[in-house]
Amino acid sequence: MGNEFVSYSFLLLLVVTQLALVVTSNGADVLRLHSMDSDGMHIGGENNVRHSSPGGGWAVSMDDPNDPAVQVFALIKDLVVGKKMPIYFPYIKDPASFQFFPKEATRHIPFSSEAIPELLRFFAFSPDSKQALAMRQTLEVCEKEPKQGEVRGCATNIDSLADFARGILGSDSQVQILRSSLLSDPSTPLVQNYTILDFKAISTGDIVPCHSEPYPYPVYYCHFQLGAESRVFKVYLRGENGEMMDSVFLCHMDTSTWRPGHVAFRLLGVKAGESEVCHFMAAHDLAMFPVPK
Repeated sequence: MGNEFVSYSFLLLLVVTQLALVVTSNGADVLRLHSMDSDGMHIGGENNVRHSSPGGGWAVSMDDPNDPAVQVFALIKDLVVGKKMPIYFPYIKDPASFQFFPKEATRHIPFSSEAIPELLRFFAFSPDSKQALAMRQTLEVCEKEPKQGEVRGCATNIDSLADFARGILGSDSQVQILRSSLLSDPSTPLVQNYTILDFKAISTGDIVPCHSEPYPYPVYYCHFQLGAESRVFKVYLRGENGEMMDSVFLCHMDTSTWRPGHVAFRLLGVKAGESEVCHFMAAHDLAMFPVPK
């Protein structure tokens, strides 16, 4: 692993579009802590968002169905116009912090656990600080070996994000990126009831989710399970406080390899391999898929 973590050999054009933002990547507020379960899903924590917990961040327990951050799971049959459901959407204070840095700005900064002492000096972080903990945690996620049939990696700039997508979706693919819209009202509760106003299917097949990670500059963790079909929808929502949302709704159609104790199964009343599991995605995460030819 070198100074630039993701570098692939595919050199074709990526066409990027998204729901509500100019093409950017998620910024990484180093005070945000996250938790990743054994199925590669990231739940909880925040990226430059308002939070009610002390210290401005948490590492959510994947075994705690009462944690507000797990209020994102649903089934396809739940997509009914007029239906109300409680959903977790964090407010993002500074959307500008979600933009990738130019590749030239970070290419000479090591991106490796072996370089943590150098990184701590470079960013002037105390070894025991929240920033240092978050940075170690992200590097650990990025360096973890993939499970059988899984492809994973961390992108530190738009080029490496494009290369990761090409490597999975095909070197000649045009790729679309979807991301949920931003909340406009900073007083919007983390969890409130949202009414489904409309929805539409966007894509079925190979879909790559990416999650923003806590780091001094924007980093995405992207993962993909080979041979596992996914579906992505755009869902139009209205919150109880009047907040309007265009949300990405991602469905994992094959859950047979998921941990049986996954919190989603308990919340939805289904079992691994017997049902899809879907989740609403916050604006600091994204989904990539090929544009139909």
